[in-house]
Amino acid sequence: MVWARLARTRMSCRTLVVAASFIQASRCFSTLPMRSSTVNLEGLDGRTVTRLGSTDTDGILPSFADKGEYTSYLKGAGQLPLGFAIGTASGTFISKEAPLMGDLPIKATVIHLTEAPTDSWAAVFTSNKFPGCPVQVGKDRLASGHPLQALVINNKVSNVCPGGDGVAAAELVCSAVAEKLKLSCGAKTVLPSSTGVIGWRLPAKELAEDVVPRAIEALQSDNAFAAAEAIMTTDRYPKLRSKTLSDGCRIVGIAKGAGMIEPNMATMLGYIMTDATIDKSKLQNMLSDACNRSFNSMSIDGDESTSDTVVAIASGLKPLSSEDEFQSALREITEGLAGGSGSKWRGHWSCDSSADQKLSRLRVRRA
Repeated sequence: MVWARLARTRMSCRTLVVAASFIQASRCFSTLPMRSSTVNLEGLDGRTVTRLGSTDTDGILPSFADKGEYTSYLKGAGQLPLGFAIGTASGTFISKEAPLMGDLPIKATVIHLTEAPTDSWAAVFTSNKFPGCPVQVGKDRLASGHPLQALVINNKVSNVCPGGDGVAAAELVCSAVAEKLKLSCGAKTVLPSSTGVIGWRLPAKELAEDVVPRAIEALQSDNAFAAAEAIMTTDRYPKLRSKTLSDGCRIVGIAKGAGMIEPNMATMLGYIMTDATIDKSKLQNMLSDACNRSFNSMSIDGDESTSDTVVAIASGLKPLSSEDEFQSALREITEGLAGGSGSKWRGHWSCDSSADQKLSRLRVRRA
């Protein structure tokens, strides 16, 4: 039996893109030809699994026997670009809006540019008329031309329409990051993002005094997979894509999103890191183009999120030899991440872009 999920989309005035996701549930998993070079990795259950020998994710992901195999595949492809470190930590808070629920879990993720702030960053935000407080802060950072040296992301509470001053709460968390990392340019070089329940006040004190400091203590420069897991909310699995260019420059992207997906944009949070040296304006144009071809080209439930944010940030530690190759790789990564947004396991381990779930596009040009 095949379930088809058609996605309404908008592209340019002359192009209509319709995304269709087909999930075949009649078999547990399918097998695809594997490359001859393989590497053994340890899965979640402790057993050793074999994955493709590439350090990048494939354009079309293979299928997996279980969650451990899928996790190992993404970990093997999640090596961070030069100049980045990622740390995550978990904590608890009591919601002022629902205190009877008791202690609730919350996670914080910090992405740190270890060498210096960068002017080379770009962002695309929701076009919702009621953007969340972190989006308001992010738009101000982008418009002001501030360099960035860190990003801080929390799940569980979206900081949208909170009872208190949500912008001040977001800035408090940014200040905590800047203080702990001793950022010379202060909180203005920190970009906040939040996802989760709408209408609750952000537990800024708990984040600033407990969770964020521990996330910073856990910073590591090896892998992005932990961040892909930490930013999840209702997602059933993490989303990560990577690509190494012919000149050695690397691009790694992570995203979360399983609902409230409607152009523009069809993800909730996405972060793309690269060590390539690229001009800020060119990166912004490339990101906007990539988002139009991916995140802005699908719909899951007709609800446009108030928190949608996609950020691309470059450490600039490697020279870029081909902007065309970079743009192509960026498109591949955003399309791969968008293909995973809104899709869920459906009881088997055939992943979002495998032979059992394909993203099909139909381009219809006006006469």
